[in-house]
Amino acid sequence: MKPYKAIIQLTSDEPRVYKSIIGQINNLLHALPGKVTIAMVCHGGSSAFCLNDNNPNRAAILQLMEQGVVIKVCENMLRSNHVSVQQLIPGIQTVPAGIAELVIRQQEGWSYIKAGF
Repeated sequence: MKPYKAIIQLTSDEPRVYKSIIGQINNLLHALPGKVTIAMVCHGGSSAFCLNDNNPNRAAILQLMEQGVVIKVCENMLRSNHVSVQQLIPGIQTVPAGIAELVIRQQEGWSYIKAGF
């Protein structure tokens, strides 16, 4: 059976969107145990989701990463929000441009999911 690959785009600065996407990712992991690879690309206004300090979602994000979810942050977003790599939750990766990462993964056959309501 061919494994599934999902790329999730997060651009929101809304805490309720963060809670929702964490739940959706957990649902996906439970629905397709061992059969899905998940990556999330954070760009636009989503910098708060990735911060290590004072982040109410930190534990849930770390748990997702322990389950193999890869979280990538746009370096353009970091620069425009004056956020350093050291301020990110440990284990979060960076990419030069979040939008380019989405295009690349979709061309590779990843299923696209837009986080939000």
